[in-house]
Formats: sequence, C-alpha cells, structure tokens
Amino acid sequence: MKKWWMSVFLLTTGLIVSVLLLIGFLQAASAVLKPNGLDNANYEKEEEAHEKTEDDGKLSIVALGDSLTRGIGDDSGEGYVKRLTHILKDEYGQDISLANLSVTGAKTADLASLLKTSGAKHAVSKADVIVMTIGGNDLFPGVEGLTAENLAAYEPDTETFEANSRQILEELRKENEDAPIYWISLYNPFEDLTILGDTSQFVIDWNYQLQRLASEYKNLVIIPVFDLFQGQVKEFLYTDHFHPNAKGYEAIAERLTQAIVSQQQLREE
Repeated sequence: MKKWWMSVFLLTTGLIVSVLLLIGFLQAASAVLKPNGLDNANYEKEEEAHEKTEDDGKLSIVALGDSLTRGIGDDSGEGYVKRLTHILKDEYGQDISLANLSVTGAKTADLASLLKTSGAKHAVSKADVIVMTIGGNDLFPGVEGLTAENLAAYEPDTETFEANSRQILEELRKENEDAPIYWISLYNPFEDLTILGDTSQFVIDWNYQLQRLASEYKNLVIIPVFDLFQGQVKEFLYTDHFHPNAKGYEAIAERLTQAIVSQQQLREE
C-alpha cells in the first residue's frame, strides 16, 4: 500500500516539475522572440501596475512613442521621461504615476495602431498628462545608409506623416478629451555632416506641420528642441549620431518640465 502511494506521489511531483519547466521555457522564448513587447498583453500588464499605484494626489503621466521616449542612448537609463518625473518629484513635491508605453523603432503608423489596443486606451483614459516623441523614424528611415546622393533625391512623405499624426491625435482625444499632450518635436542629428547638404530643411518642415496641428487640437503643446541641438550635436548626441546622450535628454527634460510646470501651475518646494 505504501509503495502505491509513493508511486502516485512521485508521478504527481514529476508532472508538476515538468509543467513548471515548460512555463519557464515559454516565458524565456517569448522574451527572446518579442523583445519590444509589442503584444497588447504587455501593455495591459504595465498599465495594471500603473493603476495600482494611482491616487488622487498623483499626477498620472502616460509616455508614448519611439526610442527617444524609451531613453535609448542614455547610459544611465533615465532618458527624458524618468528625468522629468525626478524633477517633478524632487523639486516640486509632485507624486507621479507613470506608464511608459513607448516602443523602440516605432513610426507614426505604429503608434496609431497601438492606440487602438485596449491596454493603451485604458492608460490614456486615466492620464493627467501625455508626453511623446514620434516621427524621427518616419523622416529618416534607413539612416545607416544615408548618403549625399540618395539624400539629394529624397522627398519626405509629409502627406502620410500629417495623416498619421492626425490619426494619433484623434485616437488620443477619443479616450481623453482634456489631458494636455506634450509632443516633443524633431531635432536634426545630421546638422554637422555637411557632406549630406542641408538636412535641416526636412526637420524644419515637419516641425512646421506639427505647429499647424497644435492650432487645431485642444491642449496640444509642441515642445521645440531643434534649437537645443543646433550647434550642439557633438555634446548632445550618443555615439550612434542619432539618439540623444545623457546631456541631450537632460536638455529635453528641462524644457518639457518648464511647459508642464507652467500649465499645471506647480510651485517649487
């Protein structure tokens, strides 16, 4: 009789261990195959953590967009988003609830699609403030192959950029009519590469399109950063000559903070 129970016990234990190993394998495989967390479930998990910490006294910030909002290029891992939250907390005593839903490599079409998912909709609906960077990957696709020859014949797809930008804003306003949207505009990372010619013209034109949108949508604030990087690319860019470094993100965070503090009427402690 004891042998029978021992056999059942060993069999059950073996099955449990096998299931746990299988779960661990699947989780590890998922992390490798989906490193950017593009599936909607990941956004929902991130927002669940955001919702649990949400309180009446907290400023709920939702961060959207591409690798700049993710903080790529900053060796400290802070980026402009975490720097923003630190300044608001340390200098203004403002408690923060943050959901960062940015995805490295995202273009305007990708962000427009993301905003249709349930997780992103829920996060946006709870936001007091929305911050984002998007458009750099649209304007300069395939930057690693950029040459003077192909740039001379290059014509940015401004029409698609504007259409996607409108769709992004429409989706945001469907879920949240009032939260201010702080859209960080574009800088020119190739300003010092004179061999490419006048690349600033493309950036200035797209930033102008954003300013036009700001006149049409309620509480849309365009944060200019072109001037911050102008003449400072060696100081403000990461070694990839595209993303900001720690100094670049710090400059962006400080300017963004000024706009938020002014609109939210926050006071230094």
